[in-house]
Amino acid sequence: MPLFPPVAGALLNIERFVVLMFENRSFDHVFGFEGENDPAVDGVPAGARNLEVPSDASSASVPFAPASQFGMPFDPAHEFADVALQLHAPNPAGGPVTMGGFVASALGTAADFDDACRVMRGFDAAQLPALTALAREFAVFNTWHSSLPGPTWPNRFFIHAATSGGLTDSPSHAQILEGFRFPAGTIYRRLESAAPPLNWRIYHDGLPQAAGIDSLRLSYISPVTANFSAMANFAADVRAGNLPAYTFIEPRYDTGNSYLAGNSMHPMNDIREGEKLLKLVYDTLRASPLWPTTMLVVTFDEHGGFFDHVVPPGAVPTGDDARYANPVDAFGFDRLGVRVPAVVASAYTRRGTVVGAAGAAAFDHASVLRTVEERFGLASLTARDGAAASLAAALNLAAPRMDTLAALPAPLTDGQATAAGTAPVSLVVPAGAALSDNQRTFVDLALRCNLDMHPESRAALLAEHATVRTQGDAARYLARHDAEIRARRA
Repeated sequence: MPLFPPVAGALLNIERFVVLMFENRSFDHVFGFEGENDPAVDGVPAGARNLEVPSDASSASVPFAPASQFGMPFDPAHEFADVALQLHAPNPAGGPVTMGGFVASALGTAADFDDACRVMRGFDAAQLPALTALAREFAVFNTWHSSLPGPTWPNRFFIHAATSGGLTDSPSHAQILEGFRFPAGTIYRRLESAAPPLNWRIYHDGLPQAAGIDSLRLSYISPVTANFSAMANFAADVRAGNLPAYTFIEPRYDTGNSYLAGNSMHPMNDIREGEKLLKLVYDTLRASPLWPTTMLVVTFDEHGGFFDHVVPPGAVPTGDDARYANPVDAFGFDRLGVRVPAVVASAYTRRGTVVGAAGAAAFDHASVLRTVEERFGLASLTARDGAAASLAAALNLAAPRMDTLAALPAPLTDGQATAAGTAPVSLVVPAGAALSDNQRTFVDLALRCNLDMHPESRAALLAEHATVRTQGDAARYLARHDAEIRARRA
């Protein structure tokens, strides 16, 4: 299919944005085989591979191949140092970008070599029918990258504030308890300050990572919040026409159970649960009167340690403060992270649109903010969103197209998956297993929320938090927090 040019002024037809951000998948891992359907899609090239030992040409060579199961038995490493190895192997200290260290990095957390090779696997259209159908029906982005070569927390800060304040790794216990704030604030503050003010809402299923930002946390824990709502309310709100100018959706992470029952598409989820969430969001919007003036953005926070063949391009540094910087990393925020899947759906988008030829201008999470700011006449937050490419690139029709899919295909059932050679997830993590570093960040975030809600009980809350050591402890601790938030809002 051709790369359709955008239509000037089409962004003015969009009255609201809905952003759904999933977790930890690379472009090649999700859309790598889509180039076989549409040559305009920059899928994984023939012969793509990684060496078991990047510095040893005689070591095992691992080709990119089809995925055989819907979940991972481990969480591939993807902190800043891990991504440096993935990008720069065999010299992660600053050698050329080779995209050759994904298997070598995975060996650090995988049980064995065969498991490590799973980072060189990708899904095809039959395995991900909902996400593939959305991409084919609307616009898929060839050149959308995570905002920095690092993990979830700093990349998700970019979708809220166009910066991570210098943070390159998962935050420490002390940083989470201190809380995060950024000089220019967030996109939500920009919306509130518009004339007239524009409303916003974050839907979540469990503890949202956005609560790590001080101003958002205060709204999240407020008993009378209008800005945070349970995901269970989303469909009814849409049917009632009650969607704000900007909606952000955080999926269910299920952090306390090692992500196993989540729908965030985290590697240890069954990825089909994320497909169900995607179908719910799209189908609900498409069936509502709001659809003709809505832009749905679906993307992933970062690549999660999975292979992608495209070298991350340079980036405009944020230009704000660096109070959360790790001096060991010495990163100037002048390079984007690994490429991630991204789809924009709207009535003003041609079927089969592919945005960005190979080597074209890059998009990142700050592009969402740039587009919202452009549409509503808001000032940029940092130099990153000020220079970001706009998602108006996906609006290439002058009149709305009402022949779009009425509903996305359903995810594969266990029987269908087994018949097609894809194994359902059957992982069990013992309740007594230790927590991962990322799980601890969410336990710490729940503590910070609890401290804000009950400052008079600080000693008791700290003592309770100190008892959380295992998966089972974390599951119970986070469940109690969720129950209290629901009770406060009731």
